[in-house]
Amino acid sequence: MKPLKVISDLLPIPSYSIIIICFFFPFFLVKCGSTTLVSVKGTDLVTGISKEKMNKQMKETLKKDSPFGSFGNDNSSDENGYTPMDKSDNSKGNISPNPFIIIPLVSAVLGIILHAIRSIKKKYIYHIVLSAIALICLSVFYWTFQSQMDGLGDYKVGFGSDLSITLGFGGAFYICSLLFAILLLFHCIFVYFLRNNPEAIYGPKKPDTTL
Repeated sequence: MKPLKVISDLLPIPSYSIIIICFFFPFFLVKCGSTTLVSVKGTDLVTGISKEKMNKQMKETLKKDSPFGSFGNDNSSDENGYTPMDKSDNSKGNISPNPFIIIPLVSAVLGIILHAIRSIKKKYIYHIVLSAIALICLSVFYWTFQSQMDGLGDYKVGFGSDLSITLGFGGAFYICSLLFAILLLFHCIFVYFLRNNPEAIYGPKKPDTTL
């Protein structure tokens, strides 16, 4: 059996599995200097996360790690507590379930199921479609999510400091995007050889010895 065929059999399930695992790690980060104030997991973007929950996580981080921890008051009724997200209104601070993140997760789950079913033929077509849709969704999310969070980013901390609240994507987001891109690229190459040089995948045809 040729390497392309072996890879086509082995690559999808581990790749999709890693993608699903990545959803339990930060996709999006809110930082103050080098300190991570809020980490939003992929699952948070699937289910949605409230401004109150992010503020609570931010206050806890400030108390533990930041020299400005005294501003992280646990009393939710304290309007003077240091919460950079308070500068935005309630509706803008909340993160609703994002379809551009839900679709890649569903694609990864479907990819595992489809690849595990032996009776399905031409699985490479499904992998190309799923990977392409997921990659498009992640790209749209990349370009649109920051604009949705503009009210929370680039917020200068007082005292004449150069520290600012910045937004960025976590490593798990980039790993998911990379794996979907690898799956898409590989299966496109697989289709190319399948149509133009099938022997590169399945090996040379056995000679017909029947009379």
